[in-house]
Amino acid sequence: MFRRIGVFFIFILIIGIGVAGYLFLPVKNPKPMLTNMPASIPHQHATPDGELIEHIHTYNSSIGSYKLYEPITPKNSGTKKHPIQLDWERIDIETVKKKYQPYSVAEMQDMWSLKYDTEIPSDRRKKLDRIYPPETWLKHNLSLGQPFLNYADYRTVLQRRIYMINRRDLWRVVDAEDRNAMRNSLQLPPEIDTWKEYEDAYLKFWIVASYQSLLATNTETVYVTIEDGKTFSKFAGKRLSRKEKYELMMFGVIPEGIHVVYLDVHEEPLPPGIKPRFYELYLKELELAYSNVHNIVSEHEEFYTSNTTEKKKSSKSTPKYSIKESFELLQDLHWDEFPDDLQSLQDAISRLEKIRLEGEGKMKKSD
Repeated sequence: MFRRIGVFFIFILIIGIGVAGYLFLPVKNPKPMLTNMPASIPHQHATPDGELIEHIHTYNSSIGSYKLYEPITPKNSGTKKHPIQLDWERIDIETVKKKYQPYSVAEMQDMWSLKYDTEIPSDRRKKLDRIYPPETWLKHNLSLGQPFLNYADYRTVLQRRIYMINRRDLWRVVDAEDRNAMRNSLQLPPEIDTWKEYEDAYLKFWIVASYQSLLATNTETVYVTIEDGKTFSKFAGKRLSRKEKYELMMFGVIPEGIHVVYLDVHEEPLPPGIKPRFYELYLKELELAYSNVHNIVSEHEEFYTSNTTEKKKSSKSTPKYSIKESFELLQDLHWDEFPDDLQSLQDAISRLEKIRLEGEGKMKKSD
């Protein structure tokens, strides 16, 4: 019996170590491809005049300072935001539109309005439609990020008009103390002193609740910490496979059924419009690699151009070879003994092109 207990505790310990490793081991971020190229070895080229010129290849291998995303400067309205507004601003409206709003208002009404009309007494429906016309109400809810996946969502949103009208009528007749109680029920500050402000807060309260309920039911959350806007430093929550983690960091592709919350080093959520990824940085590296190839070709062309005027003209001309042709020319100019630095540059371009094509396919599919 004691042996079984010992085996059980060892098993638990192994699982604990695995979880701790997932949470606390450093995240392996994709690394630049041009910074660790081998140095060019000095070598000689012979000009058409028979002159031997010692030469070394020079490269620009740095893309300079970078960020995984463009920072979003929050608009300063000059007033303190209430909790509902802050929660609503954390909703990624673009993601809601893509995943949870598959229909337009016209399509929803074509599919569901007749069913809704048969369920609601006509006299009540007419009052609702007069104060909050269905098309206008639905459009407004869509614009604020309300999920609409099925008839239940459609009916719920239209029925909210009943509660909103009751609150409006109450707002108009209560005294200051009761109005303050209405604000307190939503944790709203005293500055919310008009019906339009209260109405907006209540509508966003419902939308936040709908969105959070949808995420809790249909998705699992991954929390990703971004350090100094440059690296992925920590993953927490739902465990991702190595492939899923790579595609998230490289292309910003979120696995099906996963909701990602990006955090700064202080564990504060980043604005929902921010999508950190390395893809654009690798595109910059690819552009820099192309530029290096064309510059090296131009340098070598000058060795075989005897006329000074032709040299000047050649140095200012635009690239006239494809990347494949450029490497073939460089290999020929080095007597088919391809230097390690040029081989490394060619391999880097091949890998960067593969990333570019892979990203185009994956991001198009995810959109």
